[in-house]
Order: sequence, then structure tokens, then C-alpha cells
Amino acid sequence: MAVKKGKPMFIAVFLAMIVVLSGITFFYWYNGYHYIITENAYVDGTIIKVGPQVPGKYLEIMVSEGDRVTAGQIIAKQSDRTLTPGADSDLTVVRAPISGKVIKRLAHPGEVGAPGQPAVWLCDLSQVYVTANIEETHLARVQRGQQVELRVDGVRERLDGRVLSVGEATNSIFSMLPTRTTSGSFTKVAQTVPVKIVIEPGDQELRLGVNAKVKILVRE
Repeated sequence: MAVKKGKPMFIAVFLAMIVVLSGITFFYWYNGYHYIITENAYVDGTIIKVGPQVPGKYLEIMVSEGDRVTAGQIIAKQSDRTLTPGADSDLTVVRAPISGKVIKRLAHPGEVGAPGQPAVWLCDLSQVYVTANIEETHLARVQRGQQVELRVDGVRERLDGRVLSVGEATNSIFSMLPTRTTSGSFTKVAQTVPVKIVIEPGDQELRLGVNAKVKILVRE
């Protein structure tokens, strides 16, 4: 009786598929058991809007976007013509309140500045972090101090971090458009909570708003 030659090949392919599927299943199980993973994350930071103390025309803007500044450094100078007699001329000098980086310049020479109208936006480089929006169903597993693996768009190396804080309210609470409705129909919407992740010190200078992938180690 002749033995079908194709049968051993079929068995080998079938077994190989089982091994591959088992490996994929184990990979997803392992990651789901040990990590909380999300790509709903971005680089965030503390932004300070710096403007003049008195109204006046800008004579000179001494910084550009991308410049680093130190606390107390002069950012802009205004005309002193609008000052009252005897007023401190230093009021027409705009200084950086912190050391950081100029991420946006709004003022230009010849324009009139006034209190409440920022001349530049500064980013505090010592307080750059990642905000990860974690679904409410996973929050019970997230705790302060947990280790985090980070992949940031545009950065080749993996970055390390740790959970600094977990938000006390969902993102929808802070949204201009509430998710609740007063109509008779109701559709449950998955809520997310912002989790703040501090990045371990390194040489990389990250851009605010850039997307990130986050893996929070929740079980060793």
C-alpha cells in the first residue's frame, strides 16, 4: 500500500502553525500579565508664559525659538516712555523667571506689549515628563513608583521612567465636551485617566507633544 507523500508535510506545517500560534498567545499573555501597554501617550512638560509688567512698545526681543535661557536673563526690552515719573526703569525689562528653553516667541520689535500678553513661552527642561492616558479598567494595577519603559517617536533609544502620579479624575471631566447625555439612550464610553511618568535623566532633549509608547511594569 502506497504512503501518501503529502501527509508528513501537512503534519509538519500543522505543528509549526501550532508552535507559532502558541508563541504569539504566550507573548500577548505575558505582556498583558506583566505590563500595562498604551500608545495613547505624549511628551508633556511645564510651560510658563512670560510677558511684560507694564504696557509699552518692544524695542528689542533678545531670544528666538529654540534658545536656552537662564533664570534672570533678559528676554525683551520695552520703551520707557509710558512709565510714570520716578518709576523703576527695570519694569520695562522682561526677564526669564526660570531656566529653560524658548518653545514659542510671540512678540516682535515695534509691537506693543501689555501685562497678560506673553512675549514668549518657556519650557522648564527639568520638568519634562510623559502623560499616558490609561483606561479606567487598568487603574487598579497602576501605582506610584512603578518602572516604565518608554518609546518616543523620533528617538531611537528606549527611555526609562517611573510613575510619578495617577490622576484623580478622568480626562472627560477636564474636556470642554462632556460625555454624559440627558437623553433616554445611553452608551457607555471607556474613560481614561492621565498618568504622569517622570523620565530618568539622559542626554535626549524631547519635544513637547511628541507621541510615545508606554509599558508600565505592574508585576515582576
